[in-house]
Amino acid sequence: MEAVGEAVGMSGSKISRIESSDIGVYLDDLEKLLDFYEVARKQRVELLGLARHAEQRGLLRTNNPNLPEDWQTWADFEDEASALLHYQPLAIPGLLQTPEYARTLIEATGHTLTDGQVDALVASRMARQGLLSRSTPLKLSAIIEQSVLERPFHDQGAHRRQVRHLIDTGERPNVTVRVVPTDAELHGGLSGPFVILKYDDDPSLVLLENKVASLFIDVDDQIEVFEATWAALRRLAYTEEETLDYLKDLA
Repeated sequence: MEAVGEAVGMSGSKISRIESSDIGVYLDDLEKLLDFYEVARKQRVELLGLARHAEQRGLLRTNNPNLPEDWQTWADFEDEASALLHYQPLAIPGLLQTPEYARTLIEATGHTLTDGQVDALVASRMARQGLLSRSTPLKLSAIIEQSVLERPFHDQGAHRRQVRHLIDTGERPNVTVRVVPTDAELHGGLSGPFVILKYDDDPSLVLLENKVASLFIDVDDQIEVFEATWAALRRLAYTEEETLDYLKDLA
């Protein structure tokens, strides 16, 4: 215990009390211990999520009864990522949505949600967009099907504002937006949306979502399937310049 305590800047007796559950552990101390024991990223994120849950911090935490149980787990994985590759054949990616679009989409797809849950989900989604402007901004590459952008919206003004928001956000140096035209050939992305999360010092992850759960894939050969699909989508999509011209015409 003394050796561990010396390595992480805590007393051996404190380490002992933490391990025996006599006292709790602060996030900063937990991070030091996880570093010392070289805990794998997936388990690290889960443990940090539990610690944050216990400390009851913030809107994005899973102890908020208006948010899905796996919301914080996804937020933690996203927080630690250096880059996201997001393919969407169904809707605008969350990090690129306006509040109006997010609310309309959540209300349309979350038939059992209360007003409070809708409000919490919209607020959380908007808060997550801060990742794009933090001191070390998240790099986002989004590929969206053209049909998503031309789907009828309840308010044409809101639709134009969403398109202009895509244009404005796409001008950030850490954000790229590309569109797959409707006349593109059939491709592997049509099986559904996915997100590839990239990390500076760890292997990639893939996120798949549906109405009730999220699935994280960390098996190398399975991740390679999605990376190959992403590469194929890039070949089919408009270039960034062509996408910008298309969006300006649409706006």
